[in-house]
Amino acid sequence: MSIARGKHRGFVRPEESARRERLEERWSRTFGGERPSMDLRMRFPDRWARFHVRGPGDSASDLEASDNLRALLLDLPEKGGEPMCLIVEEYGVNDLSGGWSKALPIDLFARRRMPRDEYYVGTTYYWAGTSSDGDVIDAVLLKAALDEGYFVLTDAEVSWAFCPYWAGVDIIFGSSRERDEFVDAHRDLLPPDCTDL
Repeated sequence: MSIARGKHRGFVRPEESARRERLEERWSRTFGGERPSMDLRMRFPDRWARFHVRGPGDSASDLEASDNLRALLLDLPEKGGEPMCLIVEEYGVNDLSGGWSKALPIDLFARRRMPRDEYYVGTTYYWAGTSSDGDVIDAVLLKAALDEGYFVLTDAEVSWAFCPYWAGVDIIFGSSRERDEFVDAHRDLLPPDCTDL
């Protein structure tokens, strides 16, 4: 696992823009007030599925894992015909897991600052950006496979959340029916210990 990080961004205030308002409205429509993080799987268990991209014994290389992530991402129904959206969650300059937003090769804007609550012990900062460049999407997926970036990808309409990590991806769908259909088409990538999907 790499500990290479980019430098932290300075979060002054959320960007005041139409793109931020559009993202907030679409996120709220699909995920309510939930934060864009890998915790979404616990908030929407009936819409969640996990896929394993490293193969038996985690034998796949980082490039093979990122290729598998890309294949799954391409199979998701894309709504809106606009660029993909990426959201990054960070926890401040004193957090060892911070710096993800600077480590990713994509231009991001300040989306939201959230105060601590019963789940988060400190202030959380969210950055967002869009890209329709396949090379950029491939580069951020490789960062996930290298364990050098945590983020949520979604389509323009925010109809699902794609949360990749070094060994696989959690996908939270818009409905349990959409989840079941996708799982049926990709059973070969379900984790070997999966018994409840």
